[in-house]
This record gives sequence, C-alpha cells and structure tokens, in this order.
Amino acid sequence: MSELERRYRRLLACYPRDHRERDGEEMLGVLLAGAGDRTRPGLRDTADLLWGAARLHLRRVVAADGGIDPRDVLAIVSLLGPVALLAGAATGLHEVAWWAKGDALGQLPWRTQFPDAPVWVVWLVVAVLGVFGSRRAAAFGAWVGTAGFVLVATVVPAHHGWTGLGAGWVLLGVVTASALTWSAGPVRGRELVGRWAVAVVAAAVVANVVLRVVGYGERTAEGLSLAALAVGAVVACAPRSRAGRRAGLVLLTPVMTALLWAAVDPLAVLRLAPPAVEAAVFYGVPLVVLLALGGLPRRIPRRANGSAT
Repeated sequence: MSELERRYRRLLACYPRDHRERDGEEMLGVLLAGAGDRTRPGLRDTADLLWGAARLHLRRVVAADGGIDPRDVLAIVSLLGPVALLAGAATGLHEVAWWAKGDALGQLPWRTQFPDAPVWVVWLVVAVLGVFGSRRAAAFGAWVGTAGFVLVATVVPAHHGWTGLGAGWVLLGVVTASALTWSAGPVRGRELVGRWAVAVVAAAVVANVVLRVVGYGERTAEGLSLAALAVGAVVACAPRSRAGRRAGLVLLTPVMTALLWAAVDPLAVLRLAPPAVEAAVFYGVPLVVLLALGGLPRRIPRRANGSAT
C-alpha cells in the first residue's frame, strides 16, 4: 500500500462505516486515479473529503438522508414508552411512603398524598397491553393516560409543577400514545430491539423509583436515578441501530426536562414568570431537541398494512 493510499484511507475513515463499506473502494479508486504523481492528498481533496464526511454525519443526525424509517422509531417507542413512563410515579410513591411513616397515618387518606394514582394505574395497564401486543387497546389507554396527565396538571393544585419538571412525562405520554396509534406497534418494536428490551427498561424504572423514593431530595440519589433511567433506555433501544438511537432519545425526554430544571431552578428565573412562560420552556426545548435530532418525524407516517393489533 502506497503512502498516498494510506493517507486517503485515513480520510475516508471519517465517513460512516456503512458508507465506507458500500462506496469506500470506489471513492478511493477515483481519488487515486485523479492524484497524478502526488504522494499525499492535496489540500482541496482533504477539505472536500472532511466536509463531505461532516455533512453526511450531520444529515444522519437530523435524519435528513432518508436512511431511517420513522415508523420503526415509533414502533420501538410504542413498546418501551409505556414502561419508561412508570418511572414518573416515583414522586407519588414517595409521598405515600412518607404518609405511611408519618403522623398522618390514619388521619388523612392516602389519596391526598397520591391524587394522580389512577393515571399511573392506567399507564401500568397500557404497559402490560403493549408487552402482550394489544396495540389498539394500549393506544386507547395511552390517550386516556395522556388526558389524565393534562387533567392532573391543570386541575389538581399540588401538581401545577407539571408545567415545569413534569413536562417530560406529559410529552413522553403524548408521543407514546401517538406511536401506539400510528406505528406498526409493539410487535414490530420487539422485532427491532429484541426480547430483553422490556426487561432492561423495567429494571431501569425500578432502580429509578427506588432511588427517588429512598433518596428524595438528595442530589446524589436524584442524579443516580436519572442515570439509571437514561442508561436503561439507551441500552434497551438497540443503540447500534439508527432507529434505536432515536427511540432512545424520545425515552430520554423526562431526563431532558429534569436536567433543564436542575439548570434553571437555582437561578429562580422561572419562579416569577407566568406559567405560560414556564410551560413554553419546559415543553418547547425538549420538542426542539427531538425534532432537530430526528427523534420525532416531521410528519406522522401512515401505519403499514397488516400491522399488529
């Protein structure tokens, strides 16, 4: 191998692997044929190759190259989204644990500490239905659960914080309900991520809930709970596949809002702002991230014929 070929191969290594495997040798042949008597790549060739690699990576990040089917992303979300959502019940479970240990036991009904419990029961049913492939029933339940989120956020006084920190759960609920409605469904999602994906997310949810209940208010425990949920979501979504990476990004929506809250709350900027401004920030920023990085399709695709019901 000549020094020129070796240098060109180093530059071509900047391209995505599947692109190199498909077109790398042809590109190398064209480059060598046009190199003449040079012993190293010219400045223009180097710049063109590096720019081409960067542009291709960028197009893939925003799913602009057409190399990914958004229905596959939604199918994975339809399977794993309802399971991941159950981590949102941790705050209510902590309140119930506090009620059981405190002086309020026997004086106040537990429902006062966990008024949104029925919503989480609905999502638990949706998760079970999704795991067993009942897409239509799960979709109906998911929309009921999403409506429950909105109701709790707007009617229950103690849960007005859902316009901020809890926005991630509402957003994930909406996307999950949409995925169950318009994608091929959980059966297709299981084909894409494998049979252990649900167990991985479920384990991450359990770890998240335990850490948040036991270590409520402690920065280390809160950080570990977010890390557990994030790692579980990424690992379960088959991160080596492009559809899996984008589905994992969707499942990380509550983590995004939690990190955004951690960054903004110490500044007390939004505490004095109208609720509409707070909602615009905590709903708008994750949506922009999901759209920019290809986590959400630009349009809702039609469901494939013969999809599982």
